[in-house]
Amino acid sequence: MSALPLRPARRTVLGATAASLSLLGLAACGPNAAKSGGGGGGGDASGSLRFAWWGNAKRDELTNAALEAYKEVAPEVTISAEPGDWGGYWDKLATQVAGGDAPDVLQMDEGYLAEYSTRGILADLDDTAINTSSFDPAALEAGRYDGGLYALNAGINAPVLLANPAVFEEAGVDLPDDTTWTWDDLVEIAMKISENTPKGTCGVQQFGTAGGPPLTVFLRQLGAQRFSAEGGIGFDAEQLAQWWEFCLRLQDSGAAPEASVAVEEAGQTVDQSLFAVGKCALQAQWSNQAVTLDGALDGTVKILRMPSHAGSADEAQLWYKASMYFSVSATASDPEAAAAFVDWMLNDPEAGKILLVERGVPANLETREAILEDLGDSDLKVVDFIESIAEELGEAPPLTPPGGGAVDDAIARHAEDVIFGRTAPADAAQAVVDEAAELLG
Repeated sequence: MSALPLRPARRTVLGATAASLSLLGLAACGPNAAKSGGGGGGGDASGSLRFAWWGNAKRDELTNAALEAYKEVAPEVTISAEPGDWGGYWDKLATQVAGGDAPDVLQMDEGYLAEYSTRGILADLDDTAINTSSFDPAALEAGRYDGGLYALNAGINAPVLLANPAVFEEAGVDLPDDTTWTWDDLVEIAMKISENTPKGTCGVQQFGTAGGPPLTVFLRQLGAQRFSAEGGIGFDAEQLAQWWEFCLRLQDSGAAPEASVAVEEAGQTVDQSLFAVGKCALQAQWSNQAVTLDGALDGTVKILRMPSHAGSADEAQLWYKASMYFSVSATASDPEAAAAFVDWMLNDPEAGKILLVERGVPANLETREAILEDLGDSDLKVVDFIESIAEELGEAPPLTPPGGGAVDDAIARHAEDVIFGRTAPADAAQAVVDEAAELLG
């Protein structure tokens, strides 16, 4: 896997588009409005399943290899692959759900879990034979909502900054000490890189369009959250305005690209980003994306902790996030076969050796141990980072509530107004707070 971004292709999962929410609204009476189930209309438990996921070329390659291997495990089950990119995945899924044609097994994310589970779209996995005994307890709890287990953690990741050492070297700038650097340090470092590299290369991406990781970390360091445990927003207008003032500082100083470039980049896939093509030194991401970006940059990517206000890794307020989940549709054509497939994907060491850590470090502790000797250098970077921050973590943030996706869309919309200079940070932040009160009810 999992923000805010202004274009869906690169954002981490933080909220449904207006179209998605509208389509989900059509299914508010539950997925049984059309009883055809997830198997394309048959509902006859034929052993034919559909599996949908979003991702990239690397994820598609590994997932398809896993599907081939599963044919040896369950030759009586036919699984149709439905891969997609982030930009279209959720709109397509919402359309399928509204038409009673949801995939049997689907990749799920924290930003949508509450929305989908409360509408009866996902099966309660507590009622299946899936074995969860080897799961990290916290990782298992991350898939629960309102008393049910609606998703199983496909991998653990954390918010990070990825660094391209080649751009640092070109600029004559040293990599930072990520255990002590501050947000001010980041600005100064990124400014120097932009100044000492050819035009078109920047020190850091524009965080206003970067998605959830940097915003959430920044807010947590202010004692806030994106959402509260009670289902409201977890920040005030002053705190959000402080974030956007920082984003403007990045832009105005030249540390980050101008608004038009930032918005255009936000519409690119991860492997087409400025960072991936060697035109940006620092990019905010989730740690599992280091695998894909390492492939684009010849294995040179460095994984760094986010900066802090205090200059201490212990106060950075990082956390382990479910990079993404696997869920089973409540209308799966063959619920037992769907659950058995998810069980294999998450619990079988052979599946783990195929999927490795592209979706995040396995939440199944036995699988994690079993795959270590099969991991390449890029995968080991991710595992080593995840383990290195274990003693520095803050509490995991509350789950995104129903309606939270619309709030994130509002943040993204107003962020664009801020970086283009159409609205002052304070006014935009107050507008988000006012809109959130209505969106979250």
